[in-house]
Amino acid sequence: MWLAQGLQRGGQAWEHAGGVAVGCHGLCGVDRIVLRGPADAAAALASEAIGALGPSFEVIGDPPLIASLLGRLGWLEPYSFFAWMDSTRRPRHERLHSVRWLAQREWKAAQEVLVAASPSYYARPGQPGIRRWAGITDAHGRLTCTVAEAWSVPGLGFMTALAVLPRARCVGQGKDVCAFVLEALLDAQGRVALMEWDWNWAAVNLYTQLGMSYQRQQIVRMKQGSRE
Repeated sequence: MWLAQGLQRGGQAWEHAGGVAVGCHGLCGVDRIVLRGPADAAAALASEAIGALGPSFEVIGDPPLIASLLGRLGWLEPYSFFAWMDSTRRPRHERLHSVRWLAQREWKAAQEVLVAASPSYYARPGQPGIRRWAGITDAHGRLTCTVAEAWSVPGLGFMTALAVLPRARCVGQGKDVCAFVLEALLDAQGRVALMEWDWNWAAVNLYTQLGMSYQRQQIVRMKQGSRE
């Protein structure tokens, strides 16, 4: 459902023998194909999708499905794992800090927090698909924590780019700002999701505490210069 937003701008979807593949260009900065279904169908769909969309696309699926895919398609290779997390329940959390949506004139401050605290994030103010930023300010009005709503679709709000300045960590600001955005997106869409690297257990634990479920996903890529 999340990747289906790409169908209006050059993405494609396929169905075969009980399997489904959906491809979206540039979603959250990456060309992605998500696979679901039986192994044989998934292998056929992966070949069709990459053939149609191009070698830049990552293929994503449940680890057992991806393992079977790697056994069938020698031109793919493992890349990484990540956590797909989502929720349909309001978090049981009492915020300790005041959180609000930032005015657009404050997005420059959000950019500064991201550069200082989480420079590897793709999401930045002003990029296509970024809808709004929430944040917490200190007693002097300086932004210390931020997170974005981006690439949401009807029925699914998407949260990304949590960043907390080092001087504001370990006091619950990250949890508070995420709870605020979770509640807002649940009210608007009924479901909220995000992606986090599989190895970042501190972040995964924070989202789990807010009631989000964890689904491990694996990414594979086409081998450089190979297509057998």
